[in-house]
Amino acid sequence: GVYFYKGKAITIVAVTIISSILAEGLWNKYVKKCEFLTDYSPIAQGLILGLILPTFVPLWIPVIASVFSIIVVKQFFGGFAQNFMNAQAVTKAFLITSWAGVMSKQVLDSTSAATEVVETNVSLFSQLLGQGSGGNIGELSILAICLGGLYLALRGRISLRGPIAFILGGMLINNLLDKELLLSGAFFFAAVFMTTDYGTTPVTKGGQYIFGFIAGALASTIVNLGYNSEGPYYAIIILNIFTPIIDFIFTKKVKAKKVA
Repeated sequence: GVYFYKGKAITIVAVTIISSILAEGLWNKYVKKCEFLTDYSPIAQGLILGLILPTFVPLWIPVIASVFSIIVVKQFFGGFAQNFMNAQAVTKAFLITSWAGVMSKQVLDSTSAATEVVETNVSLFSQLLGQGSGGNIGELSILAICLGGLYLALRGRISLRGPIAFILGGMLINNLLDKELLLSGAFFFAAVFMTTDYGTTPVTKGGQYIFGFIAGALASTIVNLGYNSEGPYYAIIILNIFTPIIDFIFTKKVKAKKVA
């Protein structure tokens, strides 16, 4: 993101991280009556939030996004790992719903002044390695996202069950709809950093596969039939609601197997 967008990317990410730290710190200081910064979760949360934002938004957008993500989605439900929806995905949906015109970069025709959607053919190599044709900061390079996911998996921080199932689910629907098999960077970003969220996704192994596959299939459906490039984030939010049910189903199966 920094390579393609230079200082703009640094500014957006820095603002989301600093705003997240301040929002978390002020909440802890004046509401919970504890230390200013109790853990590093607002730094990670602010980083991920910055990476799913475009660089053309005004700086008040990442500030509002950080405050909403930390206070409303996270702290109102009990703090770290207590929120039942992915904080960054919900925040992205909140921003799009509240300020759709600001969140979408419009290309105006000089004669009709109407918004045009310009589709460009991007080579496979550019999609994998990265290309600065637009989009959110952290979605430019599929290779970079996959390397990040592999690193986290090797460190034992995440499991790849959810991400792999998410990508397969999206590819299946794309194939059925005769769309390009290689998914966009948004799919891979959501797969690596959102299907592995500790508090909002299933803890059972089977549940992680089911969650990822259905979320990926739903994401592809939203993108292709709903013409919404942010489909992966909406899909994550929707499946977050069913996380307890998915875990309950697989927990019952585990208990029955142990009894047998």
